[in-house]
Amino acid sequence: MIIDKLSDLRRYIPSLPALETVCSILESEVLKDQSFGSYTTDNPSVRYNLFTYHTEKTESDIYEIHQKEVDVQILLSGFERMDIASKDGLQTVQEYDRAKEAMFSKGRKQVSYHADTTTFALFFPGEPHAPNLVDGESTEVVKVVFKILPS
Repeated sequence: MIIDKLSDLRRYIPSLPALETVCSILESEVLKDQSFGSYTTDNPSVRYNLFTYHTEKTESDIYEIHQKEVDVQILLSGFERMDIASKDGLQTVQEYDRAKEAMFSKGRKQVSYHADTTTFALFFPGEPHAPNLVDGESTEVVKVVFKILPS
């Protein structure tokens, strides 16, 4: 997992080259005019989902875990909390679903991350995380989640 300032995203390109595509999309500002939905890119390793919701849950009870893709979660407006669980003692609630590229488990919260429009979170396969949580008060969030297949 990597949590950092959005302005520092480019420094991780040597470790994960597909982040170049992510940075190019962000810098193009195309997301401001796109409708909510799922998108592919010119890079076959990168796709993304653009969506909105209101944060409602105050506690994480279920954590998502991806097997293949890296999640790059970026808030375009609003703020939320994301909880990250310990990998120890996870209890599977929903087995791996290929279509969702995720399994869901109960676990013990290890740390919370307070996300806003100046930061990003990058979750590697196998890292349990619970986004979309209330951070102080409920708010409307617009988010883009890039899905990267590591090479």
